[in-house]
Amino acid sequence: MYRGNCLLTKHVTLSNFHFPLLAELDIGTFDECEDTLPELDCFEHALRLCTLGTSEVPTSKVPYHQLRCLELWDSHSSLVEILHRCPSVKSLGLVGWEDYDPESSTHYMSRNITSLTITKDYDSYLELVLLTFNLPLLSMIVLDSHDEAPEYWPTETFISFISRESSCMITTFTLRSISLSDLDFLAALQVMPSLLHLEIEGYQRVHPPDQYSPITSNLISRLIQHEYTSTSLVPKLHTLHLVSQYNNGTFDNSAFVNMVKSRWFRPGSDRFAAMSIMGRSCIRSVVLKFDWREVDAEVYKPVRNLDNEGLRVVVAGTNGF
Repeated sequence: MYRGNCLLTKHVTLSNFHFPLLAELDIGTFDECEDTLPELDCFEHALRLCTLGTSEVPTSKVPYHQLRCLELWDSHSSLVEILHRCPSVKSLGLVGWEDYDPESSTHYMSRNITSLTITKDYDSYLELVLLTFNLPLLSMIVLDSHDEAPEYWPTETFISFISRESSCMITTFTLRSISLSDLDFLAALQVMPSLLHLEIEGYQRVHPPDQYSPITSNLISRLIQHEYTSTSLVPKLHTLHLVSQYNNGTFDNSAFVNMVKSRWFRPGSDRFAAMSIMGRSCIRSVVLKFDWREVDAEVYKPVRNLDNEGLRVVVAGTNGF
């Protein structure tokens, strides 16, 4: 990691080195003033450099054009200008801070970015970023939060962001410590019919929990697939990873078992063929973890038996499984 707190030109060996094997560069956080920006020109010939973590993307000889992964922390610069400087970025990570204000009135179009990770530290940051971007080839979204208080979930803005381009097909959706109701989450899933991988780590610091965590009996029930209906929520789901971090005694264990069974059909079976014709995929991996209670092995025995048929199943509580 190079944090810009020393002048590389003062080190003869480093200043003359071309870093031919360097693939990842973590500059760290530095002031935006020109006289405090680190000397980056020595990385001019880092021809394998593809990943950069930084708070700023200053004018330098760094080959920004070849970057594929960019993570920005606490940036004071124009996000749009940074991305124009790094036109080949496919994976973008943004960590928001309270004094950072993206250009919410300006839509930025990128047909390169396929993965977007947003870590929010205050309520409006997530919405501002969603208003800024137009990413028609986006396939992966990861949303995280460092905020310890319940936050505002921009339902309409999120749906508009996903629906802005019909070619946008989200296949991976991850939520970590994001507070929203199950109804808001279900509304989000409705606009992601191509979803293959879903991961939720529930919000644990708020009360009542049902109001701020999407992991509820209602969500599980809505995920049950019915053979004789033409519509299904996230019909192509392959992996489901749920971590429940709050005490919710109303979680419907039986509904979870039924949901898993409804989405599992052994490859080669008649049911597998029928579901494939309907555009539905067989679930392949299910993980359910409770950080606050024990798991009744008998209740989840039907799901565990599916593990012997080829479905990866992990159900764990404070007593293991």
